Amino acid sequence: MPRPALTEEEIRSFRRTILSAAAKIVGREGLGQLSMRGLADALGVTAGALYRYYPSKQDLIIDFCRDAITELRNCFDEIHRTAEDPLSAIRSMMKAYARFGLEDSDRFRMLFLENDQGLTAPLMEDEATLLPYRQLAEQVAMAATAGLIVTADSERSTQIIWAG
Repeated sequence: MPRPALTEEEIRSFRRTILSAAAKIVGREGLGQLSMRGLADALGVTAGALYRYYPSKQDLIIDFCRDAITELRNCFDEIHRTAEDPLSAIRSMMKAYARFGLEDSDRFRMLFLENDQGLTAPLMEDEATLLPYRQLAEQVAMAATAGLIVTADSERSTQIIWAG
């Protein structure tokens, strides 16, 4: 008798479990040590079972990082909507970015610091991934227009602030 199809909620729930186990492995051993077989062993399932949820390691890594980008984007959205002025928005955004780097250092490294062998490249092609940077750029341009910062090139200033 064939196994009944999983519900969408069951799939989402087990994906969260997979991502949590992946985070532990990456945090403990680094991205290079994350494998579908090792992850399956950690979860007590077969590697083939993981492929029901993630067709490839890249799909797993993208989902792993997409969560982090979504959290950062939500934080920047709130700052972008509620900041009193562009300079306070820039400060708050950079504090949130630094907090992300400190609190979720594994995904921060994967997304912004280390060569991940192109695993997260599809994320960088998604406009939603770039939204936090674009929101910062908008605040920098507004701060320059208001005379709160002096810059000849607000895009270059945004890059320097982001990198700093």
